Amino acid sequence: MAIYMGKGLVEDLDWTDLWNEILLKAQKGQELTDAELARKAGVKIDDLRKLKNGVLDEKALFLVAQALSLSGEILLSMATGKCNPQPLTLPYFLKKISSEETPEKKSYLLMDKRSNKKFLIDPPNKRLIENYVHDREYGLDHVFLFSLEQIQELADGLKSFSLPFSAPSKEGQLERKEEWFGSFRVELIPLIDKIFYFVHPPESSPLVFVGKYFISGSISYEETGYYKTLELIRSTLFGFPDETIICPRIGPLSTVGFEKGHNPFFPEYQIYSSFQMLTEI
Repeated sequence: MAIYMGKGLVEDLDWTDLWNEILLKAQKGQELTDAELARKAGVKIDDLRKLKNGVLDEKALFLVAQALSLSGEILLSMATGKCNPQPLTLPYFLKKISSEETPEKKSYLLMDKRSNKKFLIDPPNKRLIENYVHDREYGLDHVFLFSLEQIQELADGLKSFSLPFSAPSKEGQLERKEEWFGSFRVELIPLIDKIFYFVHPPESSPLVFVGKYFISGSISYEETGYYKTLELIRSTLFGFPDETIICPRIGPLSTVGFEKGHNPFFPEYQIYSSFQMLTEI
């Protein structure tokens, strides 16, 4: 299996939702038919379908966005190419990893220069764990998982290499914990059957690792449900400092401040954030 560490230190901007894809996602999440949404927005059904196919009509866009509780201003800036965030430079202690089989899915390697310890976050399979366990340059000291399903899928690999790992509790415990991994202070934030990891690196902006439960400029609600996902992001991610770097499984890195100002699913935060680019951290 080929593993790509990313020769450049600059994050790409692939795997993000287009403006019309966001309309589709919100409509599906709210379980509205075309007829229901057109009626709610006060637009013709043909105009709605043109929007969903990527044909821009500014007036119709604002009406449909309002009906879906989205930000019409942000969607318009996306549609007209005025929302062009700058790539976010990866911190020196963080590497993104992808494989040939699933190039869109990323894992992360945290490297503590002080203790020379390495921590693998969100591995997709046993082979990736094995690669780092036997890698003379990197090695591996701990693994961070995001769901109970991951524990089941990777149990054999973790056991065979006697690797300690962090993961959600099978008992569904919701108590936040704080632990030290080398010089990284990590808050473990349990969310019933999943978990986020809030990492405080020495002399750097904090990071939050969210697995597959967030996409920059959009949301991912397939497993959690549409409205529950919105509330989850409001109550957890948006409670972190604006400079916090969000590290998802799919798509580019982002910051909490950027998402508040530029994520169309959360129009209520738009006025509170002055973040114009991902690099403003």
